[in-house]
Amino acid sequence: MPNSENHPINELDATRYFVSGLSNTSSKSILNAFPQPVTLTVLQFAFVSGWCIVLSFLSRIIPGLSDLVPGMKNGLRPPSRTIIHTTAPLSIFQVFGHIFSSVATGKIAVSLVHTIKGMSPLFTVFAYRFLYQVHYSTATYLSLIPLTIGVMLACSAEFRGNFIGVISAFGSAIIFVSQNIFAKKIFNASNQAEAEGAGSKKLDKLNLLCYSSGMAFLLTLPLWLYSEGFDLMRRYAAEGKATLPLEKLKHPENALTEVELVMEFCFNGTVHFGQNILAFILLGMISPVTYSIASLIKRVFVICMAIVWFGQKTTSIQAAGIALT
Repeated sequence: MPNSENHPINELDATRYFVSGLSNTSSKSILNAFPQPVTLTVLQFAFVSGWCIVLSFLSRIIPGLSDLVPGMKNGLRPPSRTIIHTTAPLSIFQVFGHIFSSVATGKIAVSLVHTIKGMSPLFTVFAYRFLYQVHYSTATYLSLIPLTIGVMLACSAEFRGNFIGVISAFGSAIIFVSQNIFAKKIFNASNQAEAEGAGSKKLDKLNLLCYSSGMAFLLTLPLWLYSEGFDLMRRYAAEGKATLPLEKLKHPENALTEVELVMEFCFNGTVHFGQNILAFILLGMISPVTYSIASLIKRVFVICMAIVWFGQKTTSIQAAGIALT
């Protein structure tokens, strides 16, 4: 029987499955109606950092709120050179990981994106094996074979028409695995910071999330202006709206009005914050390999949710690959 100490982890992971499913299906709905992946990425960073600031402020005036999110008891610290030095690497990982993920989500089905990301345990195990000389059992390596075959079958129908989407999904998976391995010490230090309280010199999870997302927003802003921002502003100045005409949409039946789009962005940014804070909490409690395996189960949930949500049709080969994964 599982140890009772694992119950909080199981509950957090189950919540993360649901929140992640909402975040990914919402992202796909936005990109179907508004195919601007960098715009989605930069707004997600803004919402995550913004929610950290809002919740930190509210925790000071609403009793009991600080118990809901780890780190709120200590509040947000003023920016400093130490904070920037600690969170800058996380920000860089987040910028490229989220942009690759948004591009993949915009070009291929959510279910396929997460099937490809399901190879995270493979990347994590081999990274630890070759970079840190960590040895695993033969059974561990053998268990990765059906995972790899499953992803290959699931991608079989997409490589010709959506090569960029498939490669972007692989790129996102590799970047986030690298982030989880690199940042493990930082997340361990955040646990210590929360235990020590306001006097700790280390950053807790709320500060890590707030500053890494805020810096990622600033780093992405110039890229957004160059790739999508100036064009959106010109279109708004000329037409009075930033949404694309129906004839330019790949899925015109999924078009949203400006009000619906704004509401979708707000919903997506909020659940994206929830997904990120839960991921930060779990990474501080378990190893990157265990986290990758837990994320694999989460991806199965997201895949099933996306197939039902969008009424997506899959070939028999793709269905076999998803099932095998």
